[in-house]
Amino acid sequence: MLFDFHSIHLRLFFRVRSFSQSEDRMQVFTQKKNPITGSTEWDVQHEDYDYHQEIARSAFADMLHDTERNKKYYRALQLAIEKMHKDGRKANVLDIGTGTGLLSIMAARCGADSITACEAFKPMAECCAKILACNGVADKITLIPKRSTEMTVGENGDMKEKANILVTEVFDTELIGEGALSTFSHAHKYLLEKDCIVVPDSAVIYVQVVECPTMQKWNKLNDLADEELENVLRTPQKMKDCAGSAAVHDIQLSQLPRQAFRELSEQIPVFYYDWSGRTPIDMKRTVKQQFAVTNTGRAQMVFMWWELNMDTEGKICLSCAPWWTHTDADVASERPQDTIPWRDHWMQAVYYFPQELTLKKDTEVTLISCQDEYSLWFYLEDEKSKYKNYKRPICECGVHMALSRTHVSYLNDGRRSKKFLSQLRQEIGKESVVLDLNGSSFMGLAAAKFGAKQVYIYETLNLNVGILIDYINENSLNNVTIVPNIDDSIVTQVTNVISDPNFSNALLPWENLKMAYILYKYNSKLRSDVSITPEGCELWGMPVEFQDLHKIRIPLDKCEGIDMTTFDNLVESSRIISDADIEPQPLWEYPCKSRGLPRKLLEIDMRVLQPTYATNDIHPIL
Repeated sequence: MLFDFHSIHLRLFFRVRSFSQSEDRMQVFTQKKNPITGSTEWDVQHEDYDYHQEIARSAFADMLHDTERNKKYYRALQLAIEKMHKDGRKANVLDIGTGTGLLSIMAARCGADSITACEAFKPMAECCAKILACNGVADKITLIPKRSTEMTVGENGDMKEKANILVTEVFDTELIGEGALSTFSHAHKYLLEKDCIVVPDSAVIYVQVVECPTMQKWNKLNDLADEELENVLRTPQKMKDCAGSAAVHDIQLSQLPRQAFRELSEQIPVFYYDWSGRTPIDMKRTVKQQFAVTNTGRAQMVFMWWELNMDTEGKICLSCAPWWTHTDADVASERPQDTIPWRDHWMQAVYYFPQELTLKKDTEVTLISCQDEYSLWFYLEDEKSKYKNYKRPICECGVHMALSRTHVSYLNDGRRSKKFLSQLRQEIGKESVVLDLNGSSFMGLAAAKFGAKQVYIYETLNLNVGILIDYINENSLNNVTIVPNIDDSIVTQVTNVISDPNFSNALLPWENLKMAYILYKYNSKLRSDVSITPEGCELWGMPVEFQDLHKIRIPLDKCEGIDMTTFDNLVESSRIISDADIEPQPLWEYPCKSRGLPRKLLEIDMRVLQPTYATNDIHPIL
């Protein structure tokens, strides 16, 4: 889950004469939006910036660090090849989406008679060719730089004959989100013999119906309440009734505190996929299943994960289950989540029901599981609540389109909101003229509710403006004006400047310094007695040692005894060119240990702003 907040809108090329080389070197101007200033800026990048960025984004190195995955693929391949030889047949292997060539090299070491590997991404295909040569198997593996759906079989085709063993890893957190259904269907129709062996042989998707207020805060906006639990702002009914977004919410469920959710069902197998070709693959289906409710509670969502049956006999199982349902978990240990394999390329997922449904223990309700070619969604029905159709949920309130799940959860953080509201109550009076610098929060609306004479909310994003208007109408606020620009006529009359320092388009903490930038811009025109909330901010850092997250970056060197240094070098060089040094991560999902004391890196007084904070006499910025 790596983010790049820069958007490339325009590219200009220019030549730079290198004084250490005799040839010209091309560089690229990329146009990017500065999240703090909101302005568009030019940045100089490497000539092949897009190329290297694509490599960096496609390199799921943690997948190759997944020892369980690697070993189970290896063993299943070995069994498949042995079975073909035992039956007196040649083992002709097709590896779809080979990537580094790992699975093809495994097949070669297991004694496959012929191996064809395809990889459509040209840089990875070139890297794969080097890895095959480095490991001494280039003469045993035919590498085709195509998609499997473009491959042909025949005398003049990419393959002389159809394969009888398919090995592939075309799965994501949703299992089918990378096009697995069409990939397997096409392969069986055009590239494989009828009685072939497929690794993996089959898959099962499991779900568990749960009540989880913590996760629900990532999905729907709650009413805004103060310290006395009195409603300050009502959430518009259309937002409460909205079906939300069907987009998967992938997450490390094993890091969710066990007390944060209540299981309302046992694990339910909802979809079975036969990759072997014995039965056809459905591109679209809806399955209804009744289940017994295990606990009374509000059904808000399902937790989802999947398992791969790697071999034809079902003896080798690769599970992505969270620890409490994982067969290999040591539930008696202090941290059972640390006793199962860690992986970031395949996580668990959360799918929110369009509407909550209150369930009673020992009753039966119906789970409706829906699937198209690339995605999943779910409904829940009892005798009283029935749906006319089970279409894929679409946001109709604007919230799920405008705000990230992380920002929705921030707005639902009652502890932060109550502190801010408490301060506002002290600051706002009947003659207050308030300027709110962050239209992706509700503090300006709260100031209006507290009796301010006039509130101006600065917001330029149309979707955010739409949300604010709905809240204004729902709460009958007549003293609020949304402005796309801050002009002098507003600035000179403002008595209070407020800004919840968490902007909807900010990913890194310091991007929220947009507040300081806007304040500095208009500081000279503000009244001398203007009140500013918050008055200041601090940026802290702490060195840590991650338990697992570092695996998305550290070199492989060798994987199951196979030399991967060529891949390491390719990815590392591309990351140096295209990746930022710092990236946002949801750290609660990734355990770590402190390896040093917290250190204050930056302190800003919003009342005495400076034009730059590149260094500080006490705490230099590293």
